[in-house]
Amino acid sequence: MARRIAARPATSAPASERVTDWGGLEHATVAATARPASEDELVGLVRAAADRGERLSLRGCGHSAGGQSFATGATMLDVRGLDRVLDVDPAARTARVQGGATWAALTPLLEPHRLGPTTKQEFEGFTLGGTVAANAHGKSIDHGPIGSAVRELRLLKADGEVVTLSRERDAELFHAVTGGYGLLGAVLDVELDLVEDRAVENSDLVALEADALAEDYVARVQSDRERMPLCYGFLDVRCERGFYVAYTYVEDRRERDLSELKRHEPAPALFNMLMRAQRHSAAVRRGALRLVRAGARGHDVTLRSRRLLLWDEAPSGLEGSLLQKYVVPAGRFASFLGRAREILRRHGDALPILTPHFRFVPGGDDALLSFAGEDGVCFILSHLTRNGDARWRRAFEAATGELLDACIEEGGSHYLTFDATASRDQLLRAYPQWDEFVALKRRHDPAELFTSSFWERYAG
Repeated sequence: MARRIAARPATSAPASERVTDWGGLEHATVAATARPASEDELVGLVRAAADRGERLSLRGCGHSAGGQSFATGATMLDVRGLDRVLDVDPAARTARVQGGATWAALTPLLEPHRLGPTTKQEFEGFTLGGTVAANAHGKSIDHGPIGSAVRELRLLKADGEVVTLSRERDAELFHAVTGGYGLLGAVLDVELDLVEDRAVENSDLVALEADALAEDYVARVQSDRERMPLCYGFLDVRCERGFYVAYTYVEDRRERDLSELKRHEPAPALFNMLMRAQRHSAAVRRGALRLVRAGARGHDVTLRSRRLLLWDEAPSGLEGSLLQKYVVPAGRFASFLGRAREILRRHGDALPILTPHFRFVPGGDDALLSFAGEDGVCFILSHLTRNGDARWRRAFEAATGELLDACIEEGGSHYLTFDATASRDQLLRAYPQWDEFVALKRRHDPAELFTSSFWERYAG
């Protein structure tokens, strides 16, 4: 179903500016930045740009790292003004939220009903539209990426039409918008399925040599997923040793006061101090796993949704770090980890990284650009960027290329949200459905009104 929305005149936008995203590897000089304050205003901006033959990029909080939210010469649409929670239905266990609203706006409305999302990212500042555009996966092992929880969404297309999409209504476009990085239009609002938000506690911590840990982790997760909604682990920077921590549902189902279910996390100030030390000392980076493990030992009873988070807001110490995520089939995790260890060893201290971590990603993701068609494990590297250092940039690009090849050869793929270096050949090998996505994009947006540096790099 399509309907027209009356367009109000758009507010004036500032002049061109130089922008970047998370990690600072990608840059562009955009023609302007527009910040629509309502749905009508956004519709007006899109229609006016289409009439003038201009190009647009969509941006939420800008946490992607591959140029997905801007393009040189395009107008960047900051959609965070569309920030309303439209409806929460406790009986149906659903919520409808505008695309620019953050999880921080939604969470306080869900917790009193003991409801939460199936999954979400580790900070509350992400927008719902951005979460859907990236098909975020979070730490949940009992539910897949967020796309599996999207019941329907409303999309503003390049032709100015607003369409409602679901698995029953224009399913082809629906599956492409989830994980489509804003290239098929702007998500105006999204209806999500919610789940019961029960109390969880850390019930187990297992520390082993890396190869044995990988095997034990996969076996543990696959044997206990109904009782254990969260299970994730960490490795030392040499990927030789590590541990994982398991969270199980608290058997006592009594109603607990929300104030009793605080999240157990190190203070951001202490984390920032550790980050500063790791930036300057390879020895501190090599010893950081001990501190992470010590922090994970404390008894923690909290809500499942709160445990999905790391902090409410990203600490300042994370600035200047860049994630790279490699998702491999669960049965190939140990093999991939051995290859990753050798690659990282070759590059040594020329490629400073923080404590690597890993998490299970349930299969069954039905997005067109799916990274989790089967049960997998996501191996996450957090690089300490040195963007002005040519030696670091060479090491980063070389190591990332080698890790991508190893991941693809093990039957896996990389998470496109943080894709900053993959060749077009690597993208096509990891995502053989990419050409289908391109064809769909050109059918619905033949003038390529919605664009990005990411799109321009890979469109072909």
